[in-house]
Amino acid sequence: MSEIDEKRDHQRSGLVGPVILIGLGVVLLLNNLGVLDWSVWDLIIRLWPVLLVAAGLDILIGRRSTLGALLSLVLTVILVAGALWLYAAGLSIGSAGPGQEISQPLDGATRAEVVLGPAVGSLHVESLQETDHLVAGLIHPVTGERVSRDFEVAGDTAVFTLESHGEFAGPFFGSHGGGWGWDLGLSPDVPLDLRISLGVGRSDIDLTDLSVSDLEMDMGIGLTNLTLPDHGRLEARVDGAIGNTVVVIPREMEARIQFDTGLAARQAPQGYRQQDNVYTSPGYAGADNRVDLYISQAIGNVTVHQSRGQ
Repeated sequence: MSEIDEKRDHQRSGLVGPVILIGLGVVLLLNNLGVLDWSVWDLIIRLWPVLLVAAGLDILIGRRSTLGALLSLVLTVILVAGALWLYAAGLSIGSAGPGQEISQPLDGATRAEVVLGPAVGSLHVESLQETDHLVAGLIHPVTGERVSRDFEVAGDTAVFTLESHGEFAGPFFGSHGGGWGWDLGLSPDVPLDLRISLGVGRSDIDLTDLSVSDLEMDMGIGLTNLTLPDHGRLEARVDGAIGNTVVVIPREMEARIQFDTGLAARQAPQGYRQQDNVYTSPGYAGADNRVDLYISQAIGNVTVHQSRGQ
């Protein structure tokens, strides 16, 4: 064998790495087409040690020869299939626990800070009809989920925290409409500072009739639908890792949007002025009702559009 052939053989690349990249790309495509739910990424993350083993097989066997590359690929497929089978057999699909009613009066507070932190599942937030309550709704926890709740009033400000803890597993494919998740309403009568975090799942947040002055959303993996308030001045930050984020700006609101997207596609409203990664509506400067919106997304898709409703 010549020196050139030896060097070529030494630099041979395996098949496992490219196949893994292609597979992840296919998953992202199916996510964007709505064929796969974004929560499938939770399963991929849970099985990341399998990728390390696959990389080891690729280095040990796959780069020696074409036959070795094919063998390492076959072994990787068998390994992934076995891991999926063991995962399904060992954990099964999480089921919804008994419903837990959430009911928190305002207790005289004239403004509030609300922190909502489900780990997995679905989160739906909208305006309450019961004006004497700060928060009300129903939670269906998944198996193993524990929900902690805290409330205190300091001066005229109420601080309400609702977070989930524990080790639990939930559905990884399909929609999140299986009867489990958080369905909550917030008071439209007091100014709110709102903090929302969701590890894996779907969030539908409708703030149309709420008085929110500060909003922070930290979304891990999944689908986020956010409708902003239709009045007031708002600073909002939405951070996402992997998924699809859709933000609706009511027609009454002017906006300044700053994007920070890695591998995520982005779409801003038509008619906005663009300067680098910042998009500004024509009437933003002198508007009483406006939002400063910062959106960060690593992988997936981000769409911001202005409502045309009456």
